[in-house]
Amino acid sequence: MKEFGFPKSQKIKAKKEFQTVYEKGHSVVDGLAVFYVLPGENEKVKIGFAVGKKVGNAVIRNHVKRLMREVFRLHKGELKPHFRVIWVARKRLAQADCKTFERVFLRLAKRAGLLQQVQS
Repeated sequence: MKEFGFPKSQKIKAKKEFQTVYEKGHSVVDGLAVFYVLPGENEKVKIGFAVGKKVGNAVIRNHVKRLMREVFRLHKGELKPHFRVIWVARKRLAQADCKTFERVFLRLAKRAGLLQQVQS
């Protein structure tokens, strides 16, 4: 059951690390969110979440971040290792339901080339 955990080693929290991914990584854009992706040296995917004040008040922003973390936690096993990702929410994502968060995450991950190939 450990594969569904979300340890601190998989979180990007430092401002300097966010800036590195923003500056050196490439972006994948969607109407509801943006992924900034940078190949990393870590064996697992590291992710950071960004929800700006334009999205809403603190309660709304925290709710959006909780949903983003949950979607990542459930789908991180499907992602390729050795990447650092910043997931930036746009204003319209605040009105979305959990399934929409999932669809946005998987769509952006696929476009960024982060999804592992399924073995048949």
